Amino acid sequence: MRIIATLMAGVAALLALPAYAQDTGAPVDPATIVVPDLTGGRDPDVVRNGWKYFYFWRADTSFEEALADFTECYRFLPVGSTHPGTPMFAPWEGRPAAEAYTPIPAYGLVGVAIGAIIAGPLERRARQSRLRRCMEPRGYQRYPLQERRWEVLTDNFSAASIAMQAKAASGAAPDGLPLPEDR
Repeated sequence: MRIIATLMAGVAALLALPAYAQDTGAPVDPATIVVPDLTGGRDPDVVRNGWKYFYFWRADTSFEEALADFTECYRFLPVGSTHPGTPMFAPWEGRPAAEAYTPIPAYGLVGVAIGAIIAGPLERRARQSRLRRCMEPRGYQRYPLQERRWEVLTDNFSAASIAMQAKAASGAAPDGLPLPEDR
């Protein structure tokens, strides 16, 4: 009898807790978000680098839908240097943050120098690849963007960039053509 009473008290305590997984925080007002100029998608140099610098857009998408999609897809970005085919853990709650990574210099100072040179592009490519694998099946298309505008839009993949990219994805139709899926 005491076990049943303890279990009932535990269940009552759990039901009284706030639903943390459903807490979305303060709603984001799209009018307060400043998006960089997304024009220039027809420039041949911009299109040529479209595989590196792009943004997503989908027709008939509200800001709230795009924000929910980007928020969900951004959960997969902070995963460290793992093999891209390896299943990745994505937490159900909490704000994701890039995990602090302390490399062990297995290849000496020369290896550290070479690694520092190639680490940035590799990390960018891994994050973009994960974002593409999440956004493209949802119907979003990629459009080319100039590098400096892409850097402002992605803002080093910060939390503010989620809202900025959601506004771009739900905004006016892009002036250029979508990038092919093989690029």
